[in-house]
Amino acid sequence: MITIQHIRLRSITADRIFGADIALSDGLNVIQADNTSGKSTALMAIIYGLGLERSLTSKLDVPLPYAMRERIQQSKESSYDAVIESYVALELRNSQGAVVTIRREIPSDPNSRAGLVRTWDRSIDQVDQLKGQERDFFLHDKGSAANEDGFHHFLARFIGWDLPVVPYFNGDERPLYIETLFPMFFVEQKRGWSAIQGPLPTFFGVQDLHRRVMEFILDLDAGKVRRERGELQKELLVAATKYRAVRKELVSGHGSLVRIDGLPIEPTASFGQDSPVYLSIYQDEEWQPLSVVAESLERRVAEFDDAEFVTVEDASESLTKELSVSEAAIAELSAQVPLLRHDYQVALSEKRAFEDRVASLELDLQRNLDAKKLQKLGSNLGMVSMEHICPTCQQDVVTELFPTVSRVAMGLDENIAFIRSQLELYKSMLGSVSETLNVISVRHQSLLDKQHELRARIRSLKKDLLRPSPSTSRSELEEIVRLQARLDRWAAQQEKVDGAVSGLRAIAREWAEVKKKLADVGPVSLTEQDKRKEQLLQLILQRLLKSFHFSSFKIDSFTLSDEDFRPQVRTATKDGELIVKDITFEASASDVVRLKWSYILALLELSKHVETNHIGFVVFDEPGQQQMDENDLAAFLAESARIATQKRQVLISTSEVLSRVEAALHGQNARLHTFDGYILQPL
Repeated sequence: MITIQHIRLRSITADRIFGADIALSDGLNVIQADNTSGKSTALMAIIYGLGLERSLTSKLDVPLPYAMRERIQQSKESSYDAVIESYVALELRNSQGAVVTIRREIPSDPNSRAGLVRTWDRSIDQVDQLKGQERDFFLHDKGSAANEDGFHHFLARFIGWDLPVVPYFNGDERPLYIETLFPMFFVEQKRGWSAIQGPLPTFFGVQDLHRRVMEFILDLDAGKVRRERGELQKELLVAATKYRAVRKELVSGHGSLVRIDGLPIEPTASFGQDSPVYLSIYQDEEWQPLSVVAESLERRVAEFDDAEFVTVEDASESLTKELSVSEAAIAELSAQVPLLRHDYQVALSEKRAFEDRVASLELDLQRNLDAKKLQKLGSNLGMVSMEHICPTCQQDVVTELFPTVSRVAMGLDENIAFIRSQLELYKSMLGSVSETLNVISVRHQSLLDKQHELRARIRSLKKDLLRPSPSTSRSELEEIVRLQARLDRWAAQQEKVDGAVSGLRAIAREWAEVKKKLADVGPVSLTEQDKRKEQLLQLILQRLLKSFHFSSFKIDSFTLSDEDFRPQVRTATKDGELIVKDITFEASASDVVRLKWSYILALLELSKHVETNHIGFVVFDEPGQQQMDENDLAAFLAESARIATQKRQVLISTSEVLSRVEAALHGQNARLHTFDGYILQPL
């Protein structure tokens, strides 16, 4: 929490220095001057000095008039002097009693921006005496809200704010910018009166901006829970993404004839607790566990190892028989391959047809849903022809123009239900044919592998049969080598899977732990303390509305939205149903101003009774909008003085007649600054 102790304006010409020094105090501070005299300039200097131009607009234009940028005159009758340089300085004090003086230059070139902010840890008067340690910060650049040398990072710490990290629409997560909060404390004359909350700068792209701003200002437990849940959900997403990446790399590295069973697509708590995972091999037209297939191959290798090697002459008959069987087998496989390719093409055509049908049904469904929406809104286009009415001239049409139809067309609701059922059916068929394609692909790859093995075996057998009779048969040796190589390859794959699965289990356990924390945090909802804050804010708001003679709605009908705490009213419909609705054009323009007074002051008063993140001051630039009633404006000043205690501050600029202002402030704890002419005068 901070208060503004001093506002300094300086506009320097070639011959003299124009300026104004406005010393402020806790409580109510009123700046009274005629229109176009510079009173708004004094308040806008707060926005510029704190680097909060983007709380007003997305542009970084200097929100100060030409007297601080281009040319200045002492009075309306005097000539202009060109401004050579100018600056704004503010003296701030926080709730810990620390003081800082901030100075920001105003660039003479309108196309440039002042990104440097100079600060001193002393009051303005002490800085004038060259006391205090200077430190510079950068502004309006990447890192100014998060880095140590960023001014808004420094300002947030000086205020005592721990700004929450919030999601943005571009997917980033960054601190909630101070610019998004400031419109709830500063009611600027040109835009500030157009909305009860803000208007807040939505161009930053903060998701749920109004809710996040109000949750922070009110220091709600719900906001803290939301942020905690957001952090945990982010951790959950990181763990799940890491799991999927490792799993994808693991699964894709084993070919189509080897698969990993028991490995879930997404991390689960049960998988982290050592659920079984094993390799399966596609063999003999089915998937078999690696352990079973490997055991069979190991027996064959053992049989070869135990058998004595024979000569070609002794094995000639068996070699010839095996060669004949192998050639017949490869011929059969060669005949199956084209059939599988044909089946694949048929299934692929079916898949494309189903995809087209699903896309067509989804389009039809959307059109029918849109038509249903239009019908609910009162549209009757497309319906009048069924009632024998011309859609152009609205006259009766003779029945003979229409063919006789014995069947009644389905209505929109029936159409929608039918299309949804068809969509479900075709999606199921699409899933089925996709699975068929996968099966065919696996079978095709299996046949190709068998062909490759048989061709290698046939070559070995033919070589043996061509060798001299006394020589040893090598086909058995080559078969042993092939079988052993396959076993070694599978063993290497199993070792790789075992290592990766250990890592995946660790990720799954981490995921499950975060999931448990998320469940322990519970859903985002207002706690009892939050509800007490909301109820107190509502009561303060209603009391202030009554003080300011708000009359567009009954005072006791006012409530606050649970979503973003904007003021709403409870009202009855024509049928007597009680509803809650926003305050729109049904309130008079002057009552909208009264509501703005009440809401902004209520937030400040609330900070005196409960813990909030209110900045500690509010600013009203020309609160007497819409020819406000003199008595109501006096009530506003009186309430502002009453609320601005306990180191709170209300700053007001007004062009009301001085005698009225003095009468309204009579007996109030307020500080009045009056100016007869321009605020900026030669020093």
